[in-house]
Amino acid sequence: MKFFENEVRPILVKRCFECHSNTKQKGGLRVDNIGYLKTGGDTGPALIPGHPEKSALVEAIHYKDEEFQMPPKNNGGKMPDTEIAVLEKWIKLGAPWPQDAAEKVVVTEGGFTEEQRNYWFFKPVAKVSPPKVKSSWVRNDIDRFVLAKQMEMKLDPATAADRNELVRRVYFDLHGLPPTREQIDAFVNDKDPRSYEKLVDELLASPQYGERWAQHWLDLVRYAESDGYNADEYRPSVWPYRDYVIKSFNDDKPYDQFVREQLAGDEIAPNDPNVLIATCFLRNPVYEWNQRDVKGQWDIILTDMTDTTGELFLGLSMGCAHCHNHKFDPILQKDYYRLRAFLAPVQWRDDMKLATPAEKKAFDEQQAKWETATADIRAKMDALTKPLVEPKVERALTRFTEDLQEMVRKPDAQREALEKQLAGLCERQLQRERKTFDPMKSLKTEEKKAEYKALAEELKKFDELKPKPLLDAFVATDAGTKAPSVALKTRKGEQEIAPGFLTLLEPKEPEIKPIGNSTGRRTVLANWITRPDNRLSTRVIVNRVWQYHFGRGIVATASDFGKLGEKPTHPELLDYLTTKFVANGWHLKPLHREIMLSATYRQTARREPTSAIAQIDPSNHYLWHFNPRRLDAEQVRDALLAASGELDPKSGGPSEDGNGTRRSIYTMKKRNNQNELLRALDAPAGFASTAERQSTTTPTQALQLLNGDWLLARARKLAGRVENIDDVWLAVLGRLPTKIEREKAESFLKKRAGTATAPVASNDADESSGAFKENSPHERLIVQNGEKEGDEFTVEAIASLNSIDVNASVRTIASRWFGGKDSLEAFGWSLGVTGEKSRYKPRNVIIQVVGEDENSNIGYQVVPSDIHIELGRRYHIAARVSCVGHTVTFTVRDLDTAGAAAQTAVVPMDIRSKLSMGSSQLVIGGLHKRAPTHQWDGRIEALRVASGALDDKALNEDAEKWAAGLVIWRSADPLTSQLAWSGSDAKTVEADDPFHQAMNDLCQVLLNTNEFFYLH
Repeated sequence: MKFFENEVRPILVKRCFECHSNTKQKGGLRVDNIGYLKTGGDTGPALIPGHPEKSALVEAIHYKDEEFQMPPKNNGGKMPDTEIAVLEKWIKLGAPWPQDAAEKVVVTEGGFTEEQRNYWFFKPVAKVSPPKVKSSWVRNDIDRFVLAKQMEMKLDPATAADRNELVRRVYFDLHGLPPTREQIDAFVNDKDPRSYEKLVDELLASPQYGERWAQHWLDLVRYAESDGYNADEYRPSVWPYRDYVIKSFNDDKPYDQFVREQLAGDEIAPNDPNVLIATCFLRNPVYEWNQRDVKGQWDIILTDMTDTTGELFLGLSMGCAHCHNHKFDPILQKDYYRLRAFLAPVQWRDDMKLATPAEKKAFDEQQAKWETATADIRAKMDALTKPLVEPKVERALTRFTEDLQEMVRKPDAQREALEKQLAGLCERQLQRERKTFDPMKSLKTEEKKAEYKALAEELKKFDELKPKPLLDAFVATDAGTKAPSVALKTRKGEQEIAPGFLTLLEPKEPEIKPIGNSTGRRTVLANWITRPDNRLSTRVIVNRVWQYHFGRGIVATASDFGKLGEKPTHPELLDYLTTKFVANGWHLKPLHREIMLSATYRQTARREPTSAIAQIDPSNHYLWHFNPRRLDAEQVRDALLAASGELDPKSGGPSEDGNGTRRSIYTMKKRNNQNELLRALDAPAGFASTAERQSTTTPTQALQLLNGDWLLARARKLAGRVENIDDVWLAVLGRLPTKIEREKAESFLKKRAGTATAPVASNDADESSGAFKENSPHERLIVQNGEKEGDEFTVEAIASLNSIDVNASVRTIASRWFGGKDSLEAFGWSLGVTGEKSRYKPRNVIIQVVGEDENSNIGYQVVPSDIHIELGRRYHIAARVSCVGHTVTFTVRDLDTAGAAAQTAVVPMDIRSKLSMGSSQLVIGGLHKRAPTHQWDGRIEALRVASGALDDKALNEDAEKWAAGLVIWRSADPLTSQLAWSGSDAKTVEADDPFHQAMNDLCQVLLNTNEFFYLH
């Protein structure tokens, strides 16, 4: 041993420890113990005692292989021959290692230490009996575990929450919404001893439970409705997955089935659209449709699927083993690629529909009838366009590398799996060329344009034969029965890796058989993850449910149960709940119920720590009170709508604009263009799996909540539906004000309005003139209608203008635009009249549009009518916008001149789509953001916004005859709840009603209180 200590160990320390010891293991190799050396790393055992000629270590230090040299040239270079001779002699002697050092690390089968094998997370779930504790506080077995730990830590539980505190907690927890006044009263006054139990059961049975708890799952699977990256293309077909998740929670679908469907729904039930849509889980990675580096992007997508699967289902940071063995957990680099191999055959599909076989058959039969009837017309149209389209498609194809071009040109049946995957991504770009092709811009002569237009009109006559379109399926399948190879690059070359599980737990390769036209790999993976004895996945989901109820999991790091994560505070409780969860058929609702019926959950949050508690458990890890926490972004937004009485209860279907009134889970979620309020309150963008949301405090939040137009509109709505101070407190906080609060509120109202009670309604104020004037209470009229006009719409107004801007600004009749030109939020339009110095000449009726152009880039365009109006005269002005027809049709008639003819202009427009996708509200008389020079100065007697480009007969200069429209406003009619005046003080209330103004401000203050924002 003296030889080892004096000569061998110094060489290992000097030459090898930097890259191959406890802190770093390049190539998966450690040399600080004989057990590690004999086990080796990625290339196998580093040495074979007694045989230096067979030892990889000796081969590496001799520099025999250019690709296998240790130490590397850039880190000391080749050892001196004397040191090499020492190591060869040591190995020939049998590689003796001091006994005391060897005993420190016991390496078991597979090269794992006993310490690694005995780490709590990798041990089987234990069958645990609840500890025996005597206390009247205990309500169920959860409390026994919690109280036993508290007694051990010299802690004690808090008193129970009162019924007001508890009912608010339970509603927000299970529904994400505040209880109504009636719901609070019903529970608080219910004398039934089982009233709380009944309430929990009632809330779990409500469809609003799924709408709340689905949001947690969508965070985990990085759900979003756009691609991300620079293009951030919208994903219009992804929403059925969101509805699938909501329905699964509401149906209490067993979690094992829920997991299997998302990993392998196409293999399990390929003909069931309600199962197939679950594979959207595999489509959630970020992606950029116009990326030429298709190979690199597919590698990123596959990496994302692998990393997310490991974190989400197994609670392990598998991504840390992508390039080398995991430095802290017993996860080999080979294990990472074994998991990746399960997912390697996945192909993103754009050619499938969410329909049953019967529905597809009916569709195909009807479609065939339409195709037969229109074959001649379509052939003539193709004859005109195909010579122009195909060269564009070919140019797009030649932008790819030659090997990718070859894959695309190859018939699908002849492609191998990887070729199908890569060619599919290339073909997306080719399809885009076909879809965005504009015949009216590309046809060269007017004759051919006229011919094509006539054919298109003829084709429309057969629309009645067309079947109703089937939903596009945003899903994934395998590329075939044979998977592409998955290679692990080592210093000795590439090693093909077969699918497999963690070597520590399941070293053998699983048996996999093809299923239909699929490899069957993902079904095997899903079945292993959902095995009742899987110690990883079962603990992970139980811990997640606990985390969402208490704000912190039994394991605080909910997606990392490894060494870098936090240890469980109550490991026995976790195993007890896990065992019970699996025994109950993997159902989540019984788990919710058990947690929420416990005394632990029912504790008050309103307990201050004593000095002793502050020293023992300042962070409340051992649950000596309920953790108060801020409502998350969706809860805040939905609670604001609930308080103002505007929350739209409609469930399911395509997502809508976040500036509307639907629940947050049903609003559009674009990765690069989130709703401003949700983004400010830390809603994840969907770029990566989010196990725990951040809860930040930033200036942006204060600006959104105190000055944001959307929240101000909620305060106005609330002020308009309450009659007194009690109503405000009940609507916002679910309780009556205290004596002190009432006195302060009354004092505030008296100071602001001269009275603490609403004045008797008066009809003195005259708003019927329709006058719009800068620095007056009637600068703009804000429309609070969530429905948008789309890309085909008509704006029609009766108006007169007193002045134009002395510079080039546009006096605005109506808009859905804040004036920006270079962002998705800026998408919108504005109809108005030009100023003195405008390049389009003064008093020109124009429309400004911001949206996507033919290249899907953000574009801004001024569309001038060249119809100029006179000041002080009444006009009927209409603009019919058609993104499909690429035109704006203006109609202007002077109403002060009897018999005056209408002036009409049809003007080309380059913007192609998404005019209503911006963040602005519809505004009459100005822009979304106050800009005095852009505000109308004069009268607008009436205004209508209607879907579609109305024909001439539908236009009418008599506003009383306007029968249909998204928005119809007449100045002579009483103001509806859909509209609110905005004055120069930016307080969009009736300026001549001081009490209403004061009540509006009081509502805004209360909607910003901690009590509203925090859950206790």
